[in-house]
Amino acid sequence: MNVFLESTKGFISLVGAGGKKTLMYALSKFINGRLALSSTTRMYEYDDSRVDKIVDLGPEKKFKLNRLDRVVAFHKKSDKEGRVEGLSNTELDSVWLSKKFDFLICKADGARAKLIKCPNDDEPIIPNSCDLVVPIVSIKVLGKKLTPRIAHRVDKLCELWLESPGCLITKEHIVHLMVSENGFLKNSNTRTILPLINMADSKRELKDAIEIAEMALAITQRFNKVVIGSMLESNVKKVVHR
Repeated sequence: MNVFLESTKGFISLVGAGGKKTLMYALSKFINGRLALSSTTRMYEYDDSRVDKIVDLGPEKKFKLNRLDRVVAFHKKSDKEGRVEGLSNTELDSVWLSKKFDFLICKADGARAKLIKCPNDDEPIIPNSCDLVVPIVSIKVLGKKLTPRIAHRVDKLCELWLESPGCLITKEHIVHLMVSENGFLKNSNTRTILPLINMADSKRELKDAIEIAEMALAITQRFNKVVIGSMLESNVKKVVHR
């Protein structure tokens, strides 16, 4: 897990699909310092068994922490049951620039618990202070049909790949998503990019993920390594370098 921390000054944005919140919680368990969790979009409520304090920045513009508050989640109330709203860029800046946290991990887009996605026109919403973007895709989509059952924004993926709904997802499709300015790289500007191919649980999935990472690195200069792992187990299985 150190590969993520070594690549950032502290403010990490997670985008894509197939494990953003899982990675968020895995990093919160791994990091020794104090960290903030938040989002720029609506999301499911935080798991209070995984955080020490939840702050609603609606009424609580100022917040106090005690020495036991190591993992602190920030949100605003939502009118949708079971969901919370994300923070604005200004609100996230106020949290980060408070200097109370060693790391801030932000979920910067939504994927409705799917395994792959292509961003919409107004996604992702990456905060100004963020210096590392981690785009995520699940290797488990390889060889599956492109349908809403596994993919978020099927129309955008079809547009990116020049394909039709129901096509079989290939390694080339995943690579194209990873290296595209309308895919993994969208709105990242000059920030560091560290892609994660997640859910590589079997030897075959690991082998396929390594091949995809090598193919992507051969095409783009925008990132120089790809992480392959199983974040449900907080397990980085391989870091593929250029």
